[in-house]
Amino acid sequence: MSGLVRSRDEIEAIQERMAENRFYDAKQVAIRFRTRESTVERILPPGLEPIEDPVMRADVVDVGRSNCVGSFRGGGVYVRAQHDGHVGEYCVTMPMSTEEAIAWGRELFGEPKTKATISLERTGDEVRGRVSRRGESLIEIDATIDAKREPEPTSQTVYHYKALPDATGRGFQFDPTLVRVTLDSDLAAYESGTGSLSLGEGPNGPLSDLEIAEVLGASYTEADLRTTQENVTTVDPESFLPYAFGAGRSNDWLELDNLSD
Repeated sequence: MSGLVRSRDEIEAIQERMAENRFYDAKQVAIRFRTRESTVERILPPGLEPIEDPVMRADVVDVGRSNCVGSFRGGGVYVRAQHDGHVGEYCVTMPMSTEEAIAWGRELFGEPKTKATISLERTGDEVRGRVSRRGESLIEIDATIDAKREPEPTSQTVYHYKALPDATGRGFQFDPTLVRVTLDSDLAAYESGTGSLSLGEGPNGPLSDLEIAEVLGASYTEADLRTTQENVTTVDPESFLPYAFGAGRSNDWLELDNLSD
């Protein structure tokens, strides 16, 4: 497949992959932690509501193969939330290692992706995940695995917001849309243990709003993944503006203004 203009068959093949993304040989280390209820209320955009327990998750992932963007590494921070009684996780930020993975997720799902340097290493029972951006640490996970579980297929719901700035620089091109992604995992391995988490602070990705009140545990998985998605609802553009320019999903454009240097 090549060329500036695609054939009808090529378009159909691309859209098949957009409708169902497949990611194989995925390794993930994750930390679940509890934050403050006030933190969750502050970071959830309109369209989502908090659940009773303010639980969040941070992870680092290494994907070996895919049907859409090749191999890549990623990270993420998520908070439990619900829409119309459907409980899932809202993705606060999702740094990625490759331009292909960034473009695919941002353009299709509205995933809050930015370019980062990412590593995932395992030595024996010790697992280490790191995410940094422009030399500043964003996510640091250290886990010690001490228990194995029988792997079973799982299904997760993740919420994103698809929003595009208007060409005039004011408001949005269309009303921001809440997107619900269903992620089905065929687990080959599931292990749990203890761990520590650090969410770095800095002008390129300040996660200091996310207070870690209690670390609940660590996990390490190996799986093949499949995602499908649907548009759920639109939200009020003016109410969503503060979240659209938040550090989790966007560059800090004010910080990058160097005309006065």
